Amino acid sequence: MRVSKRFPLAVHALLFVAVLSPGKRVTSTLVAESTGANAVTVRNLFLELSDSGLLIATAGKNGGVQLARNPEDITLWEIYQAVETPNVDEIFKMYEGSDTCPVGKNFYQILHPHMASAVDAMKTSLEQVTLETLKEELQPLLKDLRAGKCDADLPEVKKQE
Repeated sequence: MRVSKRFPLAVHALLFVAVLSPGKRVTSTLVAESTGANAVTVRNLFLELSDSGLLIATAGKNGGVQLARNPEDITLWEIYQAVETPNVDEIFKMYEGSDTCPVGKNFYQILHPHMASAVDAMKTSLEQVTLETLKEELQPLLKDLRAGKCDADLPEVKKQE
């Protein structure tokens, strides 16, 4: 199954926003530094995430982005749909087969339902994970991340109980 880099980049960007906001203005430049992606690529991704109702973007000198909803209300499946296609034929690059033999003639018809089931399984799995889940999983690692490039922008590490 082929998924472009856009999905993990979108998840990274939204997780970065979830970790830093609401206390810090999050810009495409900050996200680009964190992801290693070009700031223009990040801005284009922000547009798609805004159009999908996952981000609120403010343009201008003091602009930035913030989550449109709470992290616990944003699933990985929603993020996936914002930047990728859930279409089975696009994910698996399905083809119609060939009319010259019985295998080729019927190949798509028999394989497609199994590929559709795989996409359904992916959807079910991604619907179970929210940005809040990832944020919680990241929390114990924030101490290690402070040594990195964006250390000044990270929130204080919570004491583990």
